[in-house]
Amino acid sequence: MQQQRVLLHSEQISRKGEIKYFQIPLLGTALKIIGVEASAFLFTQAAQPTPPTNNGGSTAPPATTTPATPTATNCPNPGTASIDSVSSNTANGITTQVFRIGAAVNPTFVYSCGVYSVVISVTAVDGDTPASIATKLAADVNATSLATWNQYGSNNRNYKPTASANGDLLTLTTDSQHSFFASGTGSCTAAPPPPPPPPPVTLLQYDPLFTIVQNEKAGTVSLQSPDITDIFLQCEAWREDKNISYGDFLFNGEMNGEWLRGKKRFNTDVSITTASPILEAYYKDSWGLYFGKDVSYGLNIFIWYEKLTSNDK
Repeated sequence: MQQQRVLLHSEQISRKGEIKYFQIPLLGTALKIIGVEASAFLFTQAAQPTPPTNNGGSTAPPATTTPATPTATNCPNPGTASIDSVSSNTANGITTQVFRIGAAVNPTFVYSCGVYSVVISVTAVDGDTPASIATKLAADVNATSLATWNQYGSNNRNYKPTASANGDLLTLTTDSQHSFFASGTGSCTAAPPPPPPPPPVTLLQYDPLFTIVQNEKAGTVSLQSPDITDIFLQCEAWREDKNISYGDFLFNGEMNGEWLRGKKRFNTDVSITTASPILEAYYKDSWGLYFGKDVSYGLNIFIWYEKLTSNDK
């Protein structure tokens, strides 16, 4: 019987609605992934809607809390981070691609490009412009060594990519069998924050057995492996189930604590075989959207696997 083992990867999420790309290191040898778990642990103090208290059937409204003041966002150029493809040409075994950095550049926006499963990213700071982002990306691409481009085995032509910047245009080269991707992450608006949600509906008679509470979805995880064509898994990370024992007349008001420092893990069964040294992951935040502001929390991903022997391959 093969022994099941687990790898833990942690990421910090800090922006409302953030879409984050990251890589999960594997062993670099053949293994079978049999399950994935995701959990989230909130660091930010955030006010949550509360049900009415048991007051003996009184129709008096429940106590309400003052919504937290939304965090001010540095947004000199309202909009969404973007990198758009302008052209792509191949000649003499070399592919030359040109991308344009979008006009909305704001602090904390992330701009990335990559090929051969290697991703180069820069984070915008105060004063950055489309031209400075193009210059920073070009400098980082040129400063990346050939050994780094070769680390995942995708660079079968042993080609060191080059880059140059001209205003808001970023020019990248690679071999004719591959192509760069480029993307931006982040958005902000100069508009005032939306008004706080209305207080919960006052119940004429409050019975804790029949009060449904909205659960908090932390976000959605998508995983793919460089040696597998498509995304092989999408799963959701949730906070605790607030409706445990709903409608249970035997419920005594007490329940067991949750897993992993108070935040529950949800297992999704998987069955794939891979020899890649990494998994590529995309994560879409929902927790910040639930609270209507930026919140900071830790995302934990557990990869359950079995090592494969030569007889298993």
